[in-house]
Amino acid sequence: MNDPQNPSRRQAIRYLVGGAVAAACPLPSSLWAAASLNTNLGSEQNKICHQVRDGAQFTLPARSAEYAVVIVGGGPSGLMTAYKLRNLNLLLLEKEPRLGGNAISEQWRGQWYSTGAAYQEDEAVKALCREVGMEIHPIRSVDAAIINNTLVPEFWNGGFRKAPYPEGVKENFARFQKDMKALDTEKDEKNVEKLDNMTFAELLRPYGPELKAWFDNFGRNNWGADAENTSALVGAQSMIWGGGVQPDRFTWDGGLGRISLALEERLQKLVPGRLRKGTTVLQVEPKGSKILVGYSENDAVKTVAARAVVMASPKFITKKIVKGLDKEHLDAMDEMRYQPYLVVNVCSNQVIYNGSFDTNIPAPSIIVDFNVADWVMNRDNKEINRPAVLTCYVPRPEEERSRLLKDDYCISFGQKVVDQLDVWFPGAKSKVEEVHIYRRGHPMYVSAPGVLTRLAPKLRKPFGNIFFAHSDSEGGVTDYSTALKAADRAGKEVIAALGKQAARESVAFAAGQKELD
Repeated sequence: MNDPQNPSRRQAIRYLVGGAVAAACPLPSSLWAAASLNTNLGSEQNKICHQVRDGAQFTLPARSAEYAVVIVGGGPSGLMTAYKLRNLNLLLLEKEPRLGGNAISEQWRGQWYSTGAAYQEDEAVKALCREVGMEIHPIRSVDAAIINNTLVPEFWNGGFRKAPYPEGVKENFARFQKDMKALDTEKDEKNVEKLDNMTFAELLRPYGPELKAWFDNFGRNNWGADAENTSALVGAQSMIWGGGVQPDRFTWDGGLGRISLALEERLQKLVPGRLRKGTTVLQVEPKGSKILVGYSENDAVKTVAARAVVMASPKFITKKIVKGLDKEHLDAMDEMRYQPYLVVNVCSNQVIYNGSFDTNIPAPSIIVDFNVADWVMNRDNKEINRPAVLTCYVPRPEEERSRLLKDDYCISFGQKVVDQLDVWFPGAKSKVEEVHIYRRGHPMYVSAPGVLTRLAPKLRKPFGNIFFAHSDSEGGVTDYSTALKAADRAGKEVIAALGKQAARESVAFAAGQKELD
């Protein structure tokens, strides 16, 4: 039993929990025309953003404004769509009090840290960042690994040969790496489709259980699933970009949330007053030549009209909001799965680890990966007596989603993370002051077999003048580059749909923006 006058180190650490699990946003009571009082967030049909449940009817007022385009969702794809369409009369609606979705950065004692997206290597993302005035910070670090509690530097750069594995297992890693790089996962369409419709576990089978254990955790960290639930195509392609062996990775202190902040700052100048936070979208419904968007803001219900709408929201929300969707869209959206996730930021008064930007740990570790929050600024800083943050990634099984609603449950994982770090880095626990736990119920779509080649083309198919820009419209890996790809496509679809009038608006608006640029 712990002495109340001399609390243990675990008790002395402050644990803070935040984030969004089931998106439990309160709605004005006037909106519910026929809804039960029971709101069981633990059942699948009720895990709907903003507590908009199946069958609920809303009483919406007459439209009060009209826009060329309304963007639903202020995550990476929504922000980048807004930037692409900045020359149009637009409105962006985001339910959270902050923009950025799964790419949000926060601070502790002046130290930026990530609550989600960590890094990028995509040239298009890099170009966008430079366009909005961001300096690019190369990572210059190959990922380490922890194998059987042993730190292994530069794992996929030959480091696996020094890992505490039998020689045969090391050869399996080498053979797998060579075989995957030799696969044609882009140009051979038949092979691409074949790989996408088989499980990664099947592809891994000849290489032994250690490879599967590695990718059971690496996959959950990067595309939302273990090997049994992953497209073999997605898994095979990860050997091209995964492990930090590519030289072009970049980030910022605090991860890719810094891009979200830069985009927001830029857009606030370009389209002042058009980014609305804390707005709960209730429904999107085509009416004649217009699309009506109903939303709640500051406990007031509003309706606006638009000539086009971009749904930059995940499909489990989109299918509940957009009225009249056809069977093809609904069936495809119903097949999409999403993995819940905890991001545990361990804040310490001394450096716990600064040996590599990213470190991966195979199953069954609950920590699948951790990164050094200030790596790009302090990789060469030998001073250990300074505040530091380790960002630890703790994805959870889909069936645990509702349990993330309980603070005690989340805190228990924060405690397990600290305990595990103390095993890997003895004395770590004594350095920890706070643990910030960011929970998300649906942050990563599962890159299951068939999502990329079979489902994604249906998911992104326009529905009249309603377009789909969330990264889950693209398939593959959910990241900033996928969100940019979706935003770029949806932006072009909007311009094409609105035609000459949109082109005229763009020219007129751009002429007035020269001073800002």
